[in-house]
Amino acid sequence: MIAPLGQYITLIFYFVALGFAGKKDYNHPIYIAVAEIDYNSSDRFATMVCRTYSDDLQLALSKHYHKTENFDRPEKIKELSSEMEGYIKNHVQLKINGKAMNFVFTNFKTEENTVLMYFRINNIDDIKKLEVTDTIFYELYENQIQLVHITVNGNRKSNRITNPESKIAFDF
Repeated sequence: MIAPLGQYITLIFYFVALGFAGKKDYNHPIYIAVAEIDYNSSDRFATMVCRTYSDDLQLALSKHYHKTENFDRPEKIKELSSEMEGYIKNHVQLKINGKAMNFVFTNFKTEENTVLMYFRINNIDDIKKLEVTDTIFYELYENQIQLVHITVNGNRKSNRITNPESKIAFDF
């Protein structure tokens, strides 16, 4: 398990250090995606944020949909949102208390060299066990790493998955 302070230092290194490049075309030596799920029992839904490098997401979408993708074209936002939702749903599966859960894409935004994709998981009464299968960018990189953070009623747990592993479970 990754220590809370260590996970933030890791994220800062991976996502901020490359921000100094200040250009669209950059190359990063680490292939990482982050999924963060947050749940409060009073809400009866959870939110999930997937953060990836924008160049990795563009490459994955281009390969999956057989066309060149660009996050800087406002007229393509609806189509791009649909493609992001489809890609993530093909590569992330969630089970809560043994039951497969659907999640709904709500929005995305770009920050520096990353893309944040927001999802909502509805109709949750309680979370005792959460299982995640995550293969984002496994078709692109043999050394892809997934960081997974789960917060249930303020209790935060984190771990990582490294390709070819794809499954992780959290008990609360």
